[in-house]
Amino acid sequence: MKNHFLKYAGIALLFAVTAISCRKDAFEGTETGDSGITHFKVLEGREVKLFFSPFTNIAKTPMFSIRRDAANNADLQQTNTIKLEQNAGIITKYNTDHAETYEELPASFYTSSSDAGYTKTATGYNVTFGPGAFSQNFGLNLDGSKWSDVSKKYAVAFRVTDWGGVKKTVATSDTILVLLSIKNAYDGIYSTVAGNVQRYSAPGVPTVGDALNGSLAGNPDVTLSTIGPNAVQISGLTWFGGTSGIAGIDNLQATVNPATNQVTMRALGNATLRNIAGADNKYDPATKTFTLNFEWNPTANARQVTGLVITYKGSR
Repeated sequence: MKNHFLKYAGIALLFAVTAISCRKDAFEGTETGDSGITHFKVLEGREVKLFFSPFTNIAKTPMFSIRRDAANNADLQQTNTIKLEQNAGIITKYNTDHAETYEELPASFYTSSSDAGYTKTATGYNVTFGPGAFSQNFGLNLDGSKWSDVSKKYAVAFRVTDWGGVKKTVATSDTILVLLSIKNAYDGIYSTVAGNVQRYSAPGVPTVGDALNGSLAGNPDVTLSTIGPNAVQISGLTWFGGTSGIAGIDNLQATVNPATNQVTMRALGNATLRNIAGADNKYDPATKTFTLNFEWNPTANARQVTGLVITYKGSR
């Protein structure tokens, strides 16, 4: 019995050794740490949006970062210089495409707080990556005391005219646009707490079987964006069910009287929009809550939003 056990044990051991010697290593091959292509990229993408609370000091403000992703140490030890052209035409095109009013940031509003690799030129900046440098950050010291009109929105824009002999990533644009806005006290993201929307086929005749009518409570958040010291644009308001935006009232705006906290509603896209007479349109600064009642097309196919309550949720 003992001899038989040893015999079979020997056969099993021989099989195991043979199998191990024949097995191919799952990780065979060479590492690729020093292969590939070195790229440049802008971490924040082609558009950067920055929002500020009102300030009067000089604020050091990071804006964007250009990174060199080196494929190997030899590439990292090279010197590459990117050329940035400051280009106001990019701002003009953005305004046209998005119906916006950004202006180029006046030179008197800032000084540079960029990394040492940035050198000012007659048309913009040269950005030099010396040996071992993988990042160059662009920033400005913004003087808030110069930004006295919070309804003004500013931008700085650059076009890369030379990538310094290094490829950019596929997702990286040749343009960089930084958009700057001051927020007033009402700016932010708001939860839709309560409200109702009703459509009419004629004055005093509510539509029947209209799936867009009903409660607004629990609908998606809305965004209030600063357009003046005491005015905001409201976006994201939806019909009952919260799946489609309320149409016909483009550029819906609310203006708060800071002395009384009463609110006046209007829409640049529909001159008929107005407060509902005798109903509350007010702001409660203690709870950061708006209570709104407004209507549009009042003498034809009227629409009314009543008892709309939106409460501040957080900054945008």
